[in-house]
Amino acid sequence: RTGCELNGERLRIFLTNSLEEHEFEHGGMSIDWWLADESKEANRIKKDAPVMVVLGNPPYKGESKNKGAWIANLMGDYKKEPGGNKLREKNPKWLNDDYVKFIRYGQHFIDRNGEGLLAYINNHSFLDNPTFRGMRWRLMRSFDKIYILDLHGNSKRKERCPDGSPDKNVFDIQTGVSINLFVKTGKKPDDALGKVFHFDLFGARESKYEFLWNHRLNEVKFKRLKPAAPHYFFTPRDYSLESEYQKGFSVADLMPVATSGVVTARDRFTIHHSAAEVRETIETFLRLSDQDARERFNLGADARDWKVSLARKDLEDDGPDYQRIVPIMYRPFDRRHTYYTGRSKGFHCNPREKVMRHFLAGENIGLVTIKRSRDAQQTWGEIFLSEEIVSGVTAISSLDINYCFPLYLYPDTDSGQQNLGGRSSRKPNLNMDLVKEIAVNIKMEFVHGEEQRPNSFSPEDLLNYIYAVLHSPGYRETYRESLKTDFPRAPFPADKEQFLALADLGAKLRALHLMESEKLNKLITAYPEAGDHIVRQVKREKDKVRINKTQYFAEIPGVAWDFHIGGYQPAQKYLKDRKGRELTFDEIRHYQKIIVALVETEKTMQEINAHLPLKTS
Repeated sequence: RTGCELNGERLRIFLTNSLEEHEFEHGGMSIDWWLADESKEANRIKKDAPVMVVLGNPPYKGESKNKGAWIANLMGDYKKEPGGNKLREKNPKWLNDDYVKFIRYGQHFIDRNGEGLLAYINNHSFLDNPTFRGMRWRLMRSFDKIYILDLHGNSKRKERCPDGSPDKNVFDIQTGVSINLFVKTGKKPDDALGKVFHFDLFGARESKYEFLWNHRLNEVKFKRLKPAAPHYFFTPRDYSLESEYQKGFSVADLMPVATSGVVTARDRFTIHHSAAEVRETIETFLRLSDQDARERFNLGADARDWKVSLARKDLEDDGPDYQRIVPIMYRPFDRRHTYYTGRSKGFHCNPREKVMRHFLAGENIGLVTIKRSRDAQQTWGEIFLSEEIVSGVTAISSLDINYCFPLYLYPDTDSGQQNLGGRSSRKPNLNMDLVKEIAVNIKMEFVHGEEQRPNSFSPEDLLNYIYAVLHSPGYRETYRESLKTDFPRAPFPADKEQFLALADLGAKLRALHLMESEKLNKLITAYPEAGDHIVRQVKREKDKVRINKTQYFAEIPGVAWDFHIGGYQPAQKYLKDRKGRELTFDEIRHYQKIIVALVETEKTMQEINAHLPLKTS
């Protein structure tokens, strides 16, 4: 009991779906009187009452079921570029999260009233996700002041405190959160942008609780931000080099045909270490009933776009034809196998056939990268190459969507243009306007599909140049924040000499990463002991990496053991992914070659720095 006397009046709290517009009277509909009364009063508030304060902890749900016309229409403002043009995003689905709709809902009522306060604690992803740039710009147009108290705690981003200690969430969830106060006084000119203030709070859950309990708003040492185009981030950013970075070209602009990688929905079932394992899995699966297969392969409940029955039908409609077992880039230096029909909602959830077919039609190389890095700890390094189809959820990062940019495009197989090997009928997946600009800069001729001529460069040369630049430690460090916000950009080459030098170094990296370099045959490690070759542990002891009680790889350099490619340390991950398995002779040899590749990659990266002078202010 609180001692509060209501004097016969109820609290002015009404049951309603906040994300639906007020409705007309129900007329003669037969519904319970109390529900009708709730609906009537809620409609009156939505329609007529001045709303001064909107506060709460809205739900976070990426696959929102609140798809009514009213809120969808309001959300249109967030799905535009700053300034009003259509948002240039192929997949802006995260803007449909429920918490984003509730922010738009609150903004609507405060805007309608002309002044007020919107106060939420919610998912903090909207602060720095590039897709949310239109939303942030709209909020700055609407509100006079915005206060962001970022509570972090995002385990998906591997967030840690500045001193390296663990950072914990204030809730029992993986997603980081922030307290957000949006203040509207009605005094700001309509065409002006509001001021944004920010404060980071890292640490243990208890220390965050204590801070929040003991500090008033005016006692928090907020830092004034100056969000700037094109992204208007609500997090601290160093914009001093952004304009220089933007002078370069994006890989997405240069290579316009691209896609996120293959989505299987059931990696353990569809992707295996060898072609034989794929075939054995399929044969066993087709002998079992749907329920028995579900239990045998631990397939779990059906999802919207992947069902046991549809996977079976896809295989049966196809034969199955085991010539469709193909290699797939699963992780850096980790080629596996899968059965690929190219049909969606079948054995694979989404095979991305329109792009992946270009790797099956003939020789090709794909640039594998991400659009946005969520790893808060590592310097950017999400870049690799593949000659095979690519996994969409593991290829270069398990935190982010993995994209693939094929260097070549092949005609449809039924077009009659295919010929022996397909090489002469393929065309470069390149924006020729950008290629011409580069050619003019370096005073060279671009050639394709013919013998290289003097003073000319090929699609491979251009790919090698980009690959070298994006492996420059200096470039990664100088533009570390910019590289994490969108597809990576590379500077236009200064002259012919720089282009050729970097293209040559990029070619070395390419040969190392595709396991084609002759240097890989000169092993620098040993595997001296006999045994059963089963990986039971992965433990480093000085320069040894032990896989069981008796067997180990010797003379493993620290630079190789600690080397990162994207979200992985390949020298460690390759073995950890094979725990419980017997290493074949080829796998043992392959692992030793990985060590050589990583050591040589480090050396080559340092050479690249010498050919890429960078502005530092």
